[in-house]
Amino acid sequence: MSSEFTPSSTPFKPLTAARDGSNFTYESLHNRVPHILTDVINDFYASIQKSTSPAAISEGKALTSQLSQLKHEMVTDKVLTPLDDDKVGDIDVWNHWLGLYFPTATWYTTPFLTWETYLYRRIASIFKRSEHWSRHDFFAMKKEATFKASMVAVAKLCSRVDALTRDSLADSENKTKMHLAFVEMLQASLWGNQTDLSMFPDLNSEALEEMQARISSGENNSKIVANDTDRIWKIVSQLQGGRIDIVLDNSGFELLQDVLLAHWLVSLGYAQKVVFHSKRIPWYVSDVTNEDFFWLVRAAQTPSLIGTKGMATEDEAALVGLGNQWSQFLADGTWEVKDELFWTGPYGFRYLPTEGKDVWDNELIKADLVIFKGDLNYRKLIYDLEWPISTPFVDALGDIATDPRAPAIVALRTSKCDTITGVDPDRAKELFAKQKDWMYSGQYG
Repeated sequence: MSSEFTPSSTPFKPLTAARDGSNFTYESLHNRVPHILTDVINDFYASIQKSTSPAAISEGKALTSQLSQLKHEMVTDKVLTPLDDDKVGDIDVWNHWLGLYFPTATWYTTPFLTWETYLYRRIASIFKRSEHWSRHDFFAMKKEATFKASMVAVAKLCSRVDALTRDSLADSENKTKMHLAFVEMLQASLWGNQTDLSMFPDLNSEALEEMQARISSGENNSKIVANDTDRIWKIVSQLQGGRIDIVLDNSGFELLQDVLLAHWLVSLGYAQKVVFHSKRIPWYVSDVTNEDFFWLVRAAQTPSLIGTKGMATEDEAALVGLGNQWSQFLADGTWEVKDELFWTGPYGFRYLPTEGKDVWDNELIKADLVIFKGDLNYRKLIYDLEWPISTPFVDALGDIATDPRAPAIVALRTSKCDTITGVDPDRAKELFAKQKDWMYSGQYG
């Protein structure tokens, strides 16, 4: 690892909370994230109320106190304390990293990426160390409710992709048609990243349907500020039964878009294998766990378990048909879902060849293409630094770009944080003049 780059010594200034409240990092630490933690506490209180076990209720109240204490430490700018061992398997890594790079760091002085990932790991640790609530997904209620409320839009989308896939198969020698279909699928996966409950906690079905309409119409194309779609297609179009890995971000509607992209790639023969990488613990409100992935497949296979009101018969049939195919892909190994601990660890992705060696050597370098989904994965790819905006994306990646074994690396992200690379300076100037908060509004990709 280059001596000029460590987690606490970086070539450009990391994003930290401005004391005058002038940046998004401060807004997140002062308002947005405490609101998320309050929601966790309130939703968990509702779960406690449903329990019939006196021991679980008593323990739940104690956990609520620990969550409240965590919130107090955050808003009063206390030192980030070592994590208590929860037997998940990565606490030694976390505490060594904290002690080595951030031994006296407080919430308002430590980099955004540091305190935010620490927060979610500590929340998980509070639950994992409990007796009665160790398997409780404290974000599940919100994740599932949003998806259930959008089942009509989900079925319509699946019907559209089912028809697109059949049309592609019927004319697979038409390279122009394949290119256009791929662009639609890739951009749908990109814009699905807008459904991030850590940024937009009140997302509803109407917003999801409006979002899907913009994707289908191409209205969002002008908001892609760094677009390498044609370069990506050049790689994909040359694959014949390749392997594509997708490092997942949000569950629900975004996961559906990712699964549909994988469906199209496998159905057309570009990929023989797709490996999805999920999170082992609940993470950043709506990030995909294994349970979320398999829940989505079951919901597609049997939508009546969730609700089919308002769903067209042909759309429901397409949804069920795709769900059955996905179940078969999982059964025969065409698709795999893996939840390596590295994804919820403290290190950025430039450290994959060293600190994430098991994932890098045993998984990612076997892929022809790895797609990193979402804002957090993008931030961990390049680190939350004040990069000059025109810095080439590949220059910010570090060792995973220079390793001769590295696969092609793609990031699909709607920008929800004020760090970005690969944008033309004139384009950036135009955007700042038009919309001051464009980098963290979630409206640009």
